[in-house]
Amino acid sequence: LTYVTPRIIAMGFPSVGAEAVYRNPLPEVQRFFEQRHRGRYRIYNLCSERAYDPAEFLGRVARHPFDDHNPCLLDLIPAFCEDMDAWLSAHDDNVVAIHCKAGKC
Repeated sequence: LTYVTPRIIAMGFPSVGAEAVYRNPLPEVQRFFEQRHRGRYRIYNLCSERAYDPAEFLGRVARHPFDDHNPCLLDLIPAFCEDMDAWLSAHDDNVVAIHCKAGKC
């Protein structure tokens, strides 16, 4: 996890099992957000190759998927930006976390 700004976080895919050895372990990501940004975070999953149940983050997940190592379709950008802007504008303490598969979005 990396803070790009105080309110925007970039991260790799929250993973379980063997993949959690080299990606962000899901339980640690959950703990991070609940301890540091309880009730004030929204996660954006840009990964088209896989997904997780939004309930893992209390429903605070939005998907705007596109294939890893490829640019997204231009028509995905407005919805993503509008959703993120609405969340960040709703409260000064709100943060967003954006991830693809490896966290190099």
